[in-house]
Amino acid sequence: MAKELVVRELLSEPMIEAGKRLIERLDESDSDVQAAFWMFFLDEKRWKLIIVSRSVQDYGPRQFYKRVVEANKKANGLELVVSLNDVSVTDTSDTFVNLLRSAISTGDEISGIRFSRNTINGTFIEDSYIYRINIKPQL
Repeated sequence: MAKELVVRELLSEPMIEAGKRLIERLDESDSDVQAAFWMFFLDEKRWKLIIVSRSVQDYGPRQFYKRVVEANKKANGLELVVSLNDVSVTDTSDTFVNLLRSAISTGDEISGIRFSRNTINGTFIEDSYIYRINIKPQL
């Protein structure tokens, strides 16, 4: 059984790798991950892995959290996994996600972009680590 990752105030390599592996497993299960990034919340002094999918809007967050749990179950026994407590899911209409999208686009691949102490349209972003921002227009 995989071990849960300890999320700390500093973004660590194990946190980055665990987030990447979770996104890969969600991609394998056709979860339609259109954006995913670690975001540091200064007021809480903690990191959260934000996962964005149109499925959240279509089926609700509870169903998507179940997908995250299933993806974590597929991790091999030596892998660290991101606890559900450290994951937040949202849909593509999220205001903050669209703010990030206005400044960054990665395509479908998983990238590794550190985006720290920047301002987009008057909104200050303390720190984030972006894997993917590729929100496709709805057909």
